[in-house]
Amino acid sequence: MSAALRISALAIHPIKSCAALPVDSMRFDALGPVDDRRWMLIDQNDEFLTQREAPRLALVRPHRAGPGLRVQAPGMPPLDVTGIGGERRPTMCWDDRCSGFDEGPSARAWFSQFLGQAVRLLRFDASAPRRASGNWVGAAAGRPGALTRFSDGFPLLVTGAASLAAVNERLQRAGVPPIEMVRFRPNVVIEGLEAFEEDAVETLTVAPADRPAVTLRLVKPCARCTIPEVDPATGRPVAGVLGVLASFRANPRLGGAPTFGQNAIVAAGLDGVLRVGDPVQVDYRF
Repeated sequence: MSAALRISALAIHPIKSCAALPVDSMRFDALGPVDDRRWMLIDQNDEFLTQREAPRLALVRPHRAGPGLRVQAPGMPPLDVTGIGGERRPTMCWDDRCSGFDEGPSARAWFSQFLGQAVRLLRFDASAPRRASGNWVGAAAGRPGALTRFSDGFPLLVTGAASLAAVNERLQRAGVPPIEMVRFRPNVVIEGLEAFEEDAVETLTVAPADRPAVTLRLVKPCARCTIPEVDPATGRPVAGVLGVLASFRANPRLGGAPTFGQNAIVAAGLDGVLRVGDPVQVDYRF
């Protein structure tokens, strides 16, 4: 570990599986970073849709606009999403029953045209938040900071910049083009850790003198699916990344799945703010 650790990047993903929105600062509520995975697309069977099934979602770029969003994609006019009202619809996100509010016919038509299939855009119903797995968060299960919206299961994902460099070295040896961190969809990127050192970190704390401290607890290695193989510039899968990752990052605790990054919860400081450039203190599991 180097002497100085800092936050090198922050991002939210307003619509699940659509493009990341880089931010200079990050605020929290009981369900994690404000507006992260607040929206999600569902198909005709009310099942959630991601880049696994629809890689073109990588080309959809949401931006904040008041309580809603302005959404852009190649060949499409901008879409304004109000972020208020809408019919409440039940759905599932992985094994969790949850619900959301339908953002209406304009959003339905826009996304259906872009993806070439009938879909709806839902806004998460925060009155019934999802709980991060008690198997991983222990006594924090169900508490503010260990709740989430439409994420895969935890409110945050933390990665180390050096870990991406190590992956890219392996990709280069395998003849696979290097990739950017955005493919792994983190919320917080830390600079100064050694490659994969985040796997051993228990907590990250940001404690600036001018605002409340924030402590993130890293609770579970993030098993990777095929999404890191989707080129965010084209919305097309390019094979190779997952095979290389599996060759040296298979995790026996997760059935041999390749992992990159750590899922995290907000252990303290929901009233705090993270900013790019903030120094970080770490505590280790051992």
